[in-house]
Amino acid sequence: MMMKFIYGVIFGLILFIGAAGYNWAFKTPGEPSVLTVSAGPRGSDSYTLMSEIAQVADRHSDKIKLRVVAGRNSSVNISRLHKGIIDLATVEANTPAYSSIQLVSDLFSDYFLLISRSDSGVQHIRDLIDQRIAIPEEGSSGSRSFWSVIDHYRLPPQGFRTFSVPREQAVEKFLRGDVNSIFMVSSLRDPFLRSFLEETQLRGLKLRFIPIDQANAMALKRPFLTPKEIVRGAFDGAAPLPAQDIVTPSVKRLLVAKEDANPEAITELVRVIFENRLDLLIRMPLSSSIEGDTGQGGASLAYHPGAQSFYDKDKPSFLQENAEPMALIVTVFAMLISTLLALRRSIGAKAKNRADSFNERLLEISAKARVSTNRNELQSMKYELTTVLETIVHALDNDQITEEGFQAFAFLWGSVRDQINERQAELFRH
Repeated sequence: MMMKFIYGVIFGLILFIGAAGYNWAFKTPGEPSVLTVSAGPRGSDSYTLMSEIAQVADRHSDKIKLRVVAGRNSSVNISRLHKGIIDLATVEANTPAYSSIQLVSDLFSDYFLLISRSDSGVQHIRDLIDQRIAIPEEGSSGSRSFWSVIDHYRLPPQGFRTFSVPREQAVEKFLRGDVNSIFMVSSLRDPFLRSFLEETQLRGLKLRFIPIDQANAMALKRPFLTPKEIVRGAFDGAAPLPAQDIVTPSVKRLLVAKEDANPEAITELVRVIFENRLDLLIRMPLSSSIEGDTGQGGASLAYHPGAQSFYDKDKPSFLQENAEPMALIVTVFAMLISTLLALRRSIGAKAKNRADSFNERLLEISAKARVSTNRNELQSMKYELTTVLETIVHALDNDQITEEGFQAFAFLWGSVRDQINERQAELFRH
């Protein structure tokens, strides 16, 4: 009856494991996770890039879908993240962020671009005095970037007139001549920037890119800035634009996520981005700038656990990183164990020899008892047995003999004692 019960349990376990294996191997995938990302304005490089990533995700993943929405600027995107309206956002690294915002990847670099009409007389930052300048909207990261430049060069804010407007209006003012200069923070491949430069070319407007030549000094106060060079002819090689190599600060555009964003979905998104780089590069060359965990981090933000999980997958394990020290430790440990075993064998051999000496003494007493004809002599032998027993018990307490050695001695000691008692009884009968 018991065997039937055992066979029934085993058969049930086999069925359960088989069903579970079948379900794992042939299960129907669930609905993909939908991640909403707020990028830049429609037509901006960040919006276009995230839209391309969304299409790549559609082609290469059945686990996630990316929904891209337009955002006015980085500050708006951060606010949306904080309110839980979206899951991810593209922001500039100098945008104040909440502690609940975490980094997914570095996307590309945005450059500080100060562009003036050639006939405006502006050739240096100091020449902005008495000029009219269109700058990004007030409160945006672009606006903060402009005023950080003015602060560094110690230009009086009242010395020039600024117009804080959306970039479309800024371009219109520049093309109409309402402003002499325009400041924007943009990648060099931003479609909006390219369109603006092409429009000025069609209208015959000659431009000058103004160098922000103290970019290295600015980076000392603002570590999120990186000095970058814009090479001569980067935008136009015929009448080179810029006319010469110039230096300007740059700030990273980051892809960030809210802290409680689905980690598995974030891991899958990062996998799609980095395992399909060629597909992305064909669609948008700017994707070549996307970077993962470079060890530096962006804007001192911690990486989202989902992103970190992907970046850590190719990192060597603790044992791989410390293979040589671990091998040395194992070798030393093995040598120590070997030494301890040898010492134990040595101690065991000495203990055995000591126990053998006590046994030999008992055998000597036994031999004398067999031939003894004197009852007083036999009584002395019994006293000697007691003395030997006390001695070996003391040796056992001090670990001078082993427990096994003492057991063998005790058996022999009992036999010798019985032999002496029998011999005494024989002499008493005669």
